[in-house]
Amino acid sequence: MKKFKYFLVNCALFLSIASVFGQEKEAVITLSFEKVDSVNVCKALVTSEGKPVQEVSVGLFVKRLYSNLAIGEPIATDSIGEASFEVPQDIPSPDGKLVFIAKIEDDENYMNTETKSEIKWGMIIASDNSNVGERSISGGRDKAPIYFIVASLLAIGIVWGTLFYAVFQIFRIRKLRTINKD
Repeated sequence: MKKFKYFLVNCALFLSIASVFGQEKEAVITLSFEKVDSVNVCKALVTSEGKPVQEVSVGLFVKRLYSNLAIGEPIATDSIGEASFEVPQDIPSPDGKLVFIAKIEDDENYMNTETKSEIKWGMIIASDNSNVGERSISGGRDKAPIYFIVASLLAIGIVWGTLFYAVFQIFRIRKLRTINKD
């Protein structure tokens, strides 16, 4: 009976691994960008072995600092293997450049595929550094707020004062002991 259970566990493990690696087809995604009636449009063309792929879910993302920002919901490709995304015009970027990522994820027939492309569609952020010399919470040493400096000096003073008081009391106890011996 033990051998039969061992055989069933191995079969289940083999089938799960085989289903993961069963995605034999590889897709290629090509991104193209165009402006249609003052609307930014990104088109993702999905092909496999030179032929367009139909009904594959493609997601479009913009690369951000810590993760990718999804642009809408994933869209299925049409009969010519194309998925069109309308891109918002108010995505901030320090230099105006945005990196777009098109992904096919968790498809039964095709491997997880992604492609990246860069275009200058971002909204440039103007940074105002006029208050650099002023005191602020993020300022260091001489630019720290006065109440932070006062609070930290007060905390340090209380800790050291407590230590000095404890040492003073120890010396008083010793002094009282020598007085009581006489």
